[in-house]
Amino acid sequence: MPSKHKLKTKTTSKEGSEGEASSEVETEHMEEANASSRTSEANLLEAIQALKTHFTTQLQEIITSNQEIKDTIGVFLERLTSAESRISNLEDGVASLTGKETSIQKKIQDLALKVDELENRSRRSNLRLVGLPEKTEQGDTAAFLQIWLIEVLGRDAFPSPPIIERAHRLQGQSVPGGPPRVIIMKFLNYQDKMRVMTAARLKGKVMYNGRHVMFFPDLSAEVVKQRKQYDQVKQQLRNLNINFGLIFPAKMRIFQRGNRFLFHTPTEVEEFIQKARQQTDGGTRLRKTESA
Repeated sequence: MPSKHKLKTKTTSKEGSEGEASSEVETEHMEEANASSRTSEANLLEAIQALKTHFTTQLQEIITSNQEIKDTIGVFLERLTSAESRISNLEDGVASLTGKETSIQKKIQDLALKVDELENRSRRSNLRLVGLPEKTEQGDTAAFLQIWLIEVLGRDAFPSPPIIERAHRLQGQSVPGGPPRVIIMKFLNYQDKMRVMTAARLKGKVMYNGRHVMFFPDLSAEVVKQRKQYDQVKQQLRNLNINFGLIFPAKMRIFQRGNRFLFHTPTEVEEFIQKARQQTDGGTRLRKTESA
């Protein structure tokens, strides 16, 4: 019996030693685990701190960049406001200049009309002689015309001999075989000029050595330009045997069947010609029907 007890005591003692050794191992493992855990936490904290520092730096750069952008936008806004103000001032100036330009253009047109009127008034006593051969006047054109007008138009056309202040041919060289240069004559009295025009119209054709010469009023370039617009309708009126005449500055008077018509533009004359042709065609058809 005593031996069994001793054996049991030895066994228990052995088991206690093994338990202590196991406990120590577990403690070491726990300490190692705790140390490893602390190391991981430290590394994590260090990494987080590094990220925080990096993000802080980046955020500060972004904030600085945004501030620079805001400052730049502010400068641009100031410049844009200044530009808008200048553009507005320029637009106001342009509008003002446009109004002034319109007013100036109207004044220029009015002045041009007045100058043209004055020019035509200065030419009021002038006549243009077309078709008189070169060198006919033999030097003194005015003296020649004063005698020749009475001879060709008749003494009855003039209560007293017409007085011509001056006369000359237009500048330029005469071309052999070409038309003679136009003669411009200025009468002392406007009535003498009108007597020459009336006598020439009543005579029909004025001749000199077998050549047809014609008298025309001396007008400004602007009035001549306006009158040339009637050239086409003038030919149409001649074809229809309709009498017409131009009156100052550029109006057309038409005589038909004892009636007088006054037109201010070539378009009005064309409308009149169309109606006259319709009447002529209608009368022709009527006569043909009656004869049949």
